[in-house]
Amino acid sequence: MSPRKPKTDQKRLPRTKRAKHPPAFRITKRDVELVRAILNYRFLYTKHVFWLLPKASQQNLTVRLRHLYHHGYLNRVLLPDSSTNEQLVYAPTEKGAVMVADADGISRDEVEWHRYMNIVSPSHIRHLLSINDVLVSYEIALGQAKAQGKIADYKVVRGEPRKHKLPVLLRDKDGKRREVANVPDAYLAVVFDSHNYGVFFVEVDRATMGSSRWAEKIEVYREYPRTQHFKDKFKAQWCIVLTVAPSEKRVMSLAEKTAGMGGQRGFWYALADQLTPDTACGPVWIRASDLFGVRNERVVKLSEISRAIRSGLPDALR
Repeated sequence: MSPRKPKTDQKRLPRTKRAKHPPAFRITKRDVELVRAILNYRFLYTKHVFWLLPKASQQNLTVRLRHLYHHGYLNRVLLPDSSTNEQLVYAPTEKGAVMVADADGISRDEVEWHRYMNIVSPSHIRHLLSINDVLVSYEIALGQAKAQGKIADYKVVRGEPRKHKLPVLLRDKDGKRREVANVPDAYLAVVFDSHNYGVFFVEVDRATMGSSRWAEKIEVYREYPRTQHFKDKFKAQWCIVLTVAPSEKRVMSLAEKTAGMGGQRGFWYALADQLTPDTACGPVWIRASDLFGVRNERVVKLSEISRAIRSGLPDALR
């Protein structure tokens, strides 16, 4: 006699399409919290949900996400070339936006989400998910640091072209000045104490950016702290560029280019798979200046990544 299959909706409900007759469920405060988080971040892996709600049972969260999907409050996104074991990606729906508006006692128009925000390429979704790795990690890690009195205050912000363009004037080969701008993927504004307030601009690299574009970014980030725009907009004393890269080889390539353009000290690098809420405020960053230097106008390697000194955000004050 063959063993009986467990009676769970996980076995019965399809993974990539909604069930025609999903099991009944009652919306709870936790469900509203889940949908609100996904509205805020647009696309989240299941792991992100676990990070945002660490005190909740992961099994319970998985069940609630499943119900919210099959009842139309969330979408699931299946990315090309992803294995069936990869964590699911959740996105908002109109029904979910209405649910949050009703729960908060506001009009639907006040919920900043629209259907077109889901209509993006798989590559762009992956990039947004990579940015969310950083945003969620630092939202949690800096929140804990503030609660423990290690920092005075902080802000974690996703970069938006309309709000966060960083303009500078650069000279071209003919000596003519032209305006060039970067839009960071995110930025962290951290008040360490009453005397130390800095900004960390975040670049999430997926090894798709060409060398010339990265060189232009370096130029912008080198010049931007000297502009009045930086002083007026951020009112910070200094800034550092944090770049998250997918591999050691990519880190070395970007850091070498950075050093060759004189941007060593203000450019830090980390490997994407080493950044989590538990590690984000710890020593996960490597300065370009610890990997490469310039001697006799030539870039020379100073260290392999495995031997390089790691820094945390507080080390920016040293």
